[in-house]
Amino acid sequence: MRHLILSLTIFSTCIAIVNSCAATSGTTSPVTVAPVTPTGCNSCTADLIGIKTGADGDFPPTSVIGTVNGCRTITYTCQRTPPVATDVVQITYYSDSRTDPASIENGVGVVQALSTASAVIDCVDGHWEKDTIEINDIECQIIT
Repeated sequence: MRHLILSLTIFSTCIAIVNSCAATSGTTSPVTVAPVTPTGCNSCTADLIGIKTGADGDFPPTSVIGTVNGCRTITYTCQRTPPVATDVVQITYYSDSRTDPASIENGVGVVQALSTASAVIDCVDGHWEKDTIEINDIECQIIT
């Protein structure tokens, strides 16, 4: 009889422990997470790029901020108004991160075309870049 009481006690304890681990609610609601666009590539503003002026042929460019793959871009367009088909138009990029004399005087990149020159600069980690070089200033020149 002692064995029967002891067996029933152990059995009852096991059931109590197992029941305390059982699920008490049927289902949980799914959690919806909105896609996140990296903030480092959409935080750039046009005022981060200065416009160089004062040299012969300098002309103010137009700029348009757009978005590609969730990241900001800025497109600079340089042309005379109205456009002249024979004008050689040049956009020069300058970077404060380049300290060699040639880059300071001549810039770190150039786009040249007839009549109209355009260049797209990408926002990367909160600053503007062209060909992996941080761009701080641009210059638009009409060369006749």
